[in-house]
Amino acid sequence: MIVFPLLFIIHFIPSFIARKRPDFLLILLINILAGWSIIGWLIALYLALRKEPLRVPVTSVADELTKLNDLRNQGILTQQEFERQKVLLLNGRHA
Repeated sequence: MIVFPLLFIIHFIPSFIARKRPDFLLILLINILAGWSIIGWLIALYLALRKEPLRVPVTSVADELTKLNDLRNQGILTQQEFERQKVLLLNGRHA
């Protein structure tokens, strides 16, 4: 009598762990559709426990040049440092 509720709780452990993740619906779907198999349940558990990838903000070269120009105008960068950084940015390298 207690076995079925216990199995139900165990079955949805990956979804419970992932409840605050942005990919929660994907994990829940995998948990519901494939969680009945050991492999599907382990995949859902892996997805729930993995670290979220770091989201690196994408900035354009124009944004970087604007920031460099602001630093030069504030006196933080000299004209030579500004020109050096500008050349690096325009050539596709970051300092």
